[in-house]
Amino acid sequence: MELLMEYGVQLLPWDTQFFGFPVGRLKGKRFTEAQLREVIRQAREDGWRLVYWFAEPTDALSAASAQALGIPLTDRKARFARAVPTTPPPISEDVFPTDELTPRLLELARQSGHHSRFRVDPVFQAGVYERLYEHWIRSSVTGQTARQVLIYQPVTQPNALGLLTLGYQTTHAIIGLLAVQEGYRSQGIGQLLLNAAMHYAHAWQLPEIQVTTQLDNEGACRFYEREGFERIHEEHVYHLWL
Repeated sequence: MELLMEYGVQLLPWDTQFFGFPVGRLKGKRFTEAQLREVIRQAREDGWRLVYWFAEPTDALSAASAQALGIPLTDRKARFARAVPTTPPPISEDVFPTDELTPRLLELARQSGHHSRFRVDPVFQAGVYERLYEHWIRSSVTGQTARQVLIYQPVTQPNALGLLTLGYQTTHAIIGLLAVQEGYRSQGIGQLLLNAAMHYAHAWQLPEIQVTTQLDNEGACRFYEREGFERIHEEHVYHLWL
């Protein structure tokens, strides 16, 4: 459970343990330059190493404050959603669930994080984002962060060519990781995996399926929009390194 700190930073225990230094999330929405400067001073004094700051894309005041203090925008996150069809598409015979962690699944998980803020932020040490996404797929195949892990692997292939992890919420299904092996993209594999995700969401009696990606990942955004998803939320993410 996250602990609230009185000076505006919320402790993130999982991130802190994973990265090995104090990580928190900045509370509050709109910050003037003076307010942001004071928050940073206090957070540095209290020993924080990294603070995530999530801001609304329409918050011009905070954007100007970040720019004035030389804080670059790390990520533009977008959440997409679409209704689960009443008659879901059939599942391809080449798509099936797995609970086996293979080297190829680790590789696909790493590929799925190519646009991740943990990869594009140069302050993180080399190998951090790979380790993060490897943890993600490990916890997915064991059922901790996903209810179903789907792979695309024709019988003629020795390894999976695509991966999709699907989580369960009471109101919707959530696509976590989605990746297609380099060299096999733009061949409809992503669509086959998505069809299977729709099938499972329907079987779980969920009305909606959601996914979060980066707006800088233009290919993923076009794919989801082409598949009937609509953007329902966007937020800007800053990394305050102290």
